[in-house]
Amino acid sequence: LEPTDTVSEWGGVSGGSSCHSLNDVPITKGSSHQNNDNQNQIKEINDALQERHNLESGETRGSDECSVDRDLALNGAWTNEVKVEMQNKLGCILHALAAAHDAVGYCQGMDYVVAHLMRVLQDTLVRRSRRGMLPPIISKYNHDVTDSPHPNPNFLVEEGVFLVMDTFLTTYNLRHMYWPELRCLKRSCRVFERLIEHKLPVLADHFEHHDFNVGLFALGWFQTLFLYLPSMPSATVCHMWDIWLVERSFKIFFRVGTAILFLSQPILLNHELEGMMTYLNTFPDATLLNPDILIACALQIKVTNRMLVEIELECNSD
Repeated sequence: LEPTDTVSEWGGVSGGSSCHSLNDVPITKGSSHQNNDNQNQIKEINDALQERHNLESGETRGSDECSVDRDLALNGAWTNEVKVEMQNKLGCILHALAAAHDAVGYCQGMDYVVAHLMRVLQDTLVRRSRRGMLPPIISKYNHDVTDSPHPNPNFLVEEGVFLVMDTFLTTYNLRHMYWPELRCLKRSCRVFERLIEHKLPVLADHFEHHDFNVGLFALGWFQTLFLYLPSMPSATVCHMWDIWLVERSFKIFFRVGTAILFLSQPILLNHELEGMMTYLNTFPDATLLNPDILIACALQIKVTNRMLVEIELECNSD
């Protein structure tokens, strides 16, 4: 399978894991003369990511440990010892994923997704292990590695999270978001920008008036599946991920992003560039991120597969 920069070809409108477009046009590898353009795109995206990270915390968050520490810190139940243990597990899982997907390797944003999976799955995995209800593939792995009828909890959590993330990357085509060129990530931001123009024209004009690049906040939203937002509740993330996995379509993330901007519109329209950027990367008032509010609003916003295809065609024609 070759990488693609088209949202609709990796889950935006596809009903399955196929990497073909709706028009059944085969995906081909980009020609060599595009390398310089790709490098420039990577630099633009990395600069935007770094600027956004500095705005939020005043420090670089490029390492696994720093990112998972921030993510786990949202849960006040974790002790320092548990955080260190989870960080070590996170590093092992990310190294295993990079080895299993050498064409993708490790990319910033993966650590957020894996850390969240560790948080929500580890208790379930341990509980099912005690009841003898583990999926056969995990049970077989632990037996092969430990040669013991009782699965090792460390291997259990790491292998379970690895398998789920591996499924995200392959079956659900999330790997396209992390290809080295980051083409699909940049294309997602362009599609999202056009979607804002369609759904929230007043806010889009406000962004344009202040030269506010949507990518400055949307990059982090899409690359971490909305885990980058420090105020985002775990319940909201799990709800939108459930919809993504059932629909096998990335459009729920476009709907959630649009819903966030819709709910934040009164505040954003009263801010200039710096104020908007700070608000969209921190959300000091997390009330609107509650799943009963945000997900309900997102599901009222009509985003169809046809609409995403048309917006992509508009982007291609520019």
